[in-house]
Amino acid sequence: QAYSTASRLRGICVCGLAISVYSLYVKMKLKEDENYRPMCDVNDNISCSLVFKSGYGDGFGLGITQVNAPNGAIGCAFYILYFLSSFFNHRWLCLVQLIVCTLTLLLCVYLGFLLILVFYDFCLVCVTIYFIHTWLFQEVLRRYRRLYM
Repeated sequence: QAYSTASRLRGICVCGLAISVYSLYVKMKLKEDENYRPMCDVNDNISCSLVFKSGYGDGFGLGITQVNAPNGAIGCAFYILYFLSSFFNHRWLCLVQLIVCTLTLLLCVYLGFLLILVFYDFCLVCVTIYFIHTWLFQEVLRRYRRLYM
């Protein structure tokens, strides 16, 4: 069971990394060419470029200049670190994973509210990442409970 939990966690991280890389690619292409239309732009109401071009597409939209990297780059680092840390079963590491995952899930909720209340938009990439991150949180919580409760 420990192997299946760790392998599910790694699979989730691979999915999150893939979406984060795509997000970063789209963000870079939009900076390079304002007329670029990514495949996640379905119509005026379903558009990822609207969000990626905004100030909320960097640093989780918090305006903290030290963390003003594109959200996709932050996501890449996040999912790589979680993937690598899934090979270890230390109690302190599992607790750190759970705390960080909880905090970043709260950031997903914040960004989701921005998507609805500020942009009036449906961003396929954003919603996919929210889904993957919720799935990751559930798996990290399941792993923590299995190992330490």
